[in-house]
Amino acid sequence: MGPIQTTLPEEIVKEIENFGLQVERLKRKEIPEEKFKRFRLQHGIYGQRQKGFQMVRVKIPSGLLNGQKLRALAEIADLYSTGKGHVTTRQDIQFHYVKLENITAVMTRLAESGLTTREACGNTVRNVTSCHLAGVCPTELFDVTAIAEQVAYYLLRNPINQDLPRKFKISFSGCQSECGLASIHDIGFIATRRETQGRTEYGFKVLVGGGLGSHPKLAKLYTEFLPMEEVLPFCEAVLKIFDANGDRKTKSKARMKFVLEKWGIDQFNKKIGEELALLKESGKVYPALPTPQAKAPSVEPNLNMIQNGGNGYHGNAEYEKWLRTNVIPQPTAGICAVQIKLILGDMTSAQMREMADIVDRFSPEAVRTTHQQNLILHHVRRAELPELYAALGRIGLGGAGAERAVDVIACPGADSCQLALTSSMGVGAAIVDRFEKDLPEFEDLNGLRIRISGCPNSCGHHHIAGIGLHGVGKKVHGKLAPHYQLHLGGGVSAERSVIGSSKLKIPAKNIPSAVIEIVKAYRENRQGAEDFNQFIERFGREAIGARLEKFIQLPTPQEAPEYYHDYNQDQDFSLDDLGPGECAGTVIDMIEHQLRMGSQSIEKASAALLQQQPDEAIGNIKQAIMVCCRALLIPFGVDLPHEDQILKEFQHKLVEQGIVTERFENFTEDLGKWAAFDPRPESVRSLLDLADAFVRECREAYDRLDANLKLRKKEPVSSIIQKEVDMSLQKEVDARLDLSGVACPMNFVKTKLQLEEMDAGQLLEVIIDDGEPIRNVPRSVQAEGHKILKNEQLPDGHFKLVIEKVESA
Repeated sequence: MGPIQTTLPEEIVKEIENFGLQVERLKRKEIPEEKFKRFRLQHGIYGQRQKGFQMVRVKIPSGLLNGQKLRALAEIADLYSTGKGHVTTRQDIQFHYVKLENITAVMTRLAESGLTTREACGNTVRNVTSCHLAGVCPTELFDVTAIAEQVAYYLLRNPINQDLPRKFKISFSGCQSECGLASIHDIGFIATRRETQGRTEYGFKVLVGGGLGSHPKLAKLYTEFLPMEEVLPFCEAVLKIFDANGDRKTKSKARMKFVLEKWGIDQFNKKIGEELALLKESGKVYPALPTPQAKAPSVEPNLNMIQNGGNGYHGNAEYEKWLRTNVIPQPTAGICAVQIKLILGDMTSAQMREMADIVDRFSPEAVRTTHQQNLILHHVRRAELPELYAALGRIGLGGAGAERAVDVIACPGADSCQLALTSSMGVGAAIVDRFEKDLPEFEDLNGLRIRISGCPNSCGHHHIAGIGLHGVGKKVHGKLAPHYQLHLGGGVSAERSVIGSSKLKIPAKNIPSAVIEIVKAYRENRQGAEDFNQFIERFGREAIGARLEKFIQLPTPQEAPEYYHDYNQDQDFSLDDLGPGECAGTVIDMIEHQLRMGSQSIEKASAALLQQQPDEAIGNIKQAIMVCCRALLIPFGVDLPHEDQILKEFQHKLVEQGIVTERFENFTEDLGKWAAFDPRPESVRSLLDLADAFVRECREAYDRLDANLKLRKKEPVSSIIQKEVDMSLQKEVDARLDLSGVACPMNFVKTKLQLEEMDAGQLLEVIIDDGEPIRNVPRSVQAEGHKILKNEQLPDGHFKLVIEKVESA
């Protein structure tokens, strides 16, 4: 690609041009797909279920959009996507079916409007969110918007945020109502204040270690009050602790909530305090956050007294319903916030353009995306509500019921996501349709929200819904059928934060009827003014289950084949097209992390030498060499516990094979020399220079990792040394691997290496553990092009795979 012609900052131009260069390298097969995958995720580009297309996630701190940005998003939707965008539960906007060759054009157009995709995916700090009522909420202590934005931009492209063990999420709430969902975030900030010597000091109550996914955890209290000037140091301290202690080998346990679970909240908080003290001692200066402004007393207007001004809306039933459900009085008399309900979070390019005009006309600030997959306008004049309602109605966005039962939340699901099992958008649309037909009056369904995810990962926040659903596959009458597991009574609020629960699995095609049945049970059995979750706790999940029993059974495939198809599909339900497992991606993560640690150890050694601490310098030099040796042995499937073994293998597999030059052979000769090394500064400096060159050469060797995850020599060679295949094994299979007890990603690496030694058509038998290995290894092997002929569980709980080597793989 040629240079980008734009007035953007040079840093942004280079970043986008580099993305284009890496795409070209990928096409020429100069870099492995998995290495590029990690790179594109860092830039907010996600793979799709459909080969050849990408999902682009746009990072929108606090969800703030103006007319200019909306028009840019509309242009992208038309030129490069499907003519629509999807608002997520993190206040981002996603575009699907974008071709890889168009990504740089999308990035450029976004940058021109002040938006970016950088770090919207991958093992980074994701979009920093805040309550969508921030700045206008009658109960907030102060507006957290500008603070959340400054935290977001401080962390964007920050080195501490580029190679975390797993994704990291931060949110801000302006009051105890928890509209910012602090309880399900790695760090949740809740506005508070204290009186100190006669003056009011603003700060935050802080929660840590929350998260949903397949192992949902509610966050725990770090402190009741964190001063404003400590917010950025606190974020950095927590990220450093997570970076150093997160589980990088087991992705399913890599989130920060598992570090907290392992240590306990007291030790976790102690570690944060120690890291904060170190940052303070370093003298590092942080940008000052905006000073919160005291809120004016709340004045709530009576919306039923809005004058129609002769426009014919007074007494209109649908308009009155919209006023009651979508319009929120602001503290200033005569001014309102207006929620705009998006069906399942989708918005067409035409609606984006019209919304840009509406924002310019009615809201002097901006429009915001919300956690609820909607939009919200602030500072709308009460007298202009009828005109606004008419304008929204003309573009199909005038529906009542924002954040009510009819406002269903759903992730994109199997329509595009590689990891989803079911079409969450399809079942969501079916539920919305049933509400419109059978339950058009919904205002009495106090506190009921419906949230849907296509898999257990909870992108649709199903764990915190009154009725939550996540997609599963279940065999019935010997055939796989799409189902949803039901979660009841979940929610996050000032009074109650609970993860919804239930063991019921209901066929996908029966979900709308089951939801209607649950609503009927609530209406028939609630007591007084109890909300839905209070009803669930009193009435009981078992009683609900009894009412749903009639929806659990399925007819046979011959009697009703449609039950064995997902929504909007006419073929049999299958999980065969799920995306590849994450094992291979973890290989890249592990290599890059250890090489980064090597560079950091060299920096520490240099600093120690300057401070005349030769012993500490030598220790860091040794650390740098060892982690780099470990890093480059990963593609060979080598993971040894003892340093002498690691050095010996490095000598054999990398030095002797010419991947790393013989200049560094002495590093692997005698481990004992480190303890007896000459501690004079000039000698340590000489060793440091050699170690620095070693670390850089290891990085260069990694840059030569090819598309098959093989490390190439510096100079081209005609052949690669291969191990002989043992042909004396039993004739049932050609080779066997017992990988019981071997964790991801090493189990996949060892399987891949064994297959490389085999001929096309030969069979490999692999024994692997239950859990993450059996979920990930088969998909990673299939992604390499091989065939899984057998996948069966053994009596001892392990799994046996029989894999056929395919020539083209």
